[in-house]
Amino acid sequence: MAGIRNGEWFVVGGAVRDAMLGRPVNDIDLVVRNVRLERLEEFLSKRGSVAVVGRSFGVLKFRPKGVKGEIDIAWPRTERAGGSGAYRDFEISTDATLPLEDDLARRDFTINAMALNLADGRLVDPFGGRADLERKVIRAVGEPDLRLAEDYSRMLRGIRFSCELGFEIEASTWQAICRLMPRIDDTRRRDDGEEERIVPFEVIAKEWIKAATADPVRCLQLYESSGALPRLVPELALMSGCKQSPNHHSEGDAWTHTKMAVTALASPEFAEFFPGQRPSAETFFATLFHDIAKPLTARERDGKITFYGHSEVGATLAKKIANRLKLSNYAKGGIDPDRLSWLLHMHLFPNMVQLDEVRRTTLVKHFLSDRAAGRELLHLAFADASASVPEGGRPDLSTLRRLVDTLGELERQLAEQAENPAKAVTGNDVMAATGIGPGPDIGRILDLVREAQLRGEIKTPEDAKKFLREVHPKK
Repeated sequence: MAGIRNGEWFVVGGAVRDAMLGRPVNDIDLVVRNVRLERLEEFLSKRGSVAVVGRSFGVLKFRPKGVKGEIDIAWPRTERAGGSGAYRDFEISTDATLPLEDDLARRDFTINAMALNLADGRLVDPFGGRADLERKVIRAVGEPDLRLAEDYSRMLRGIRFSCELGFEIEASTWQAICRLMPRIDDTRRRDDGEEERIVPFEVIAKEWIKAATADPVRCLQLYESSGALPRLVPELALMSGCKQSPNHHSEGDAWTHTKMAVTALASPEFAEFFPGQRPSAETFFATLFHDIAKPLTARERDGKITFYGHSEVGATLAKKIANRLKLSNYAKGGIDPDRLSWLLHMHLFPNMVQLDEVRRTTLVKHFLSDRAAGRELLHLAFADASASVPEGGRPDLSTLRRLVDTLGELERQLAEQAENPAKAVTGNDVMAATGIGPGPDIGRILDLVREAQLRGEIKTPEDAKKFLREVHPKK
């Protein structure tokens, strides 16, 4: 086997795809031919740090000097699936002299089965990946059923690429996804007798969250039409046919409403309502689940349909589902089951709040104490209201609009108070103005002061003193 000089170096996979699409290239994988592993390790160690993560597989992790990220460097390899459909059930064979085309033939989709020769810039594209990029198509390498059956998680990966890139899934590949999707729930018996999933929920969570982040509407459409959704969340099936009162929901049943709500997250109206903001994956799941308990709480009497308690029941159910699916396990954007539960519990509040009566401290608590959670609650409320079409009318977002305006004003007031801490009213101020001693009454009065400040009734120290004398005159 030749040394470094006669070696062939190729960038492979997603880095080639993203570079050709003009997208940011975050992860770089290299395949090197005709170089001994020991020689390659010696060559790289002079230029950075090297870790051998799979000596029998010919895999190195290289961190160049002065660079934060790592580069995966491997020999060409072939894989033979174990037949279970598990994403790690492969018999791997590496050979530094193996033709690069054999390495590319093992990959999932044509757009990921290209390589760039670093010596001459030549594109190696044995399966038509470039043409599929131009056509904006996701297509399996080789026979789709065989390729997807090697690793069932590839079905969700194909859907994720469709969402991230805005590509259509080629017909035969899509048909294979739909045929094989029932296998996404397959299990097997381990050597120790315990049962395990073929595709772990951690892998499913990663693919689903990434797809939902990229395009929530396309994500829902593909998960539903492929059969993934009823497999992963069978609780949603009851929403189809769950009638709603037409005077409030002329759009149809609870599932129709839910799909319309998800669609609203990607609407021009959302962009206008929340300039510069994007819904998170957590908002997607909250919107998907926000009425999941309506079938469980539905009651009909004298022609009137009610769903009393569906927020509370749904909050408990959503947390259970999130834990079951391990949605929190995705390190780069996992879903917090507790916050998801809180969003469902609170989802009616923004569109029903009586702004002339509610305490401003309550608004701060729900929307501004944790800005990210508050923003998600507003986004969820927008989606819910946008999909609620009263009979003969249009969705009513007037309360939500007033709430957003009020929160904007509260944010400005909080910023001003933070910039002028000397204006803050303290417990000592309360005792001096009222004559009362230390005790629980001090905290109660400070809460009243904070509320008055947020309502704009206290703007100066003089205002504060006057307010305190009125609240608790000295005896």
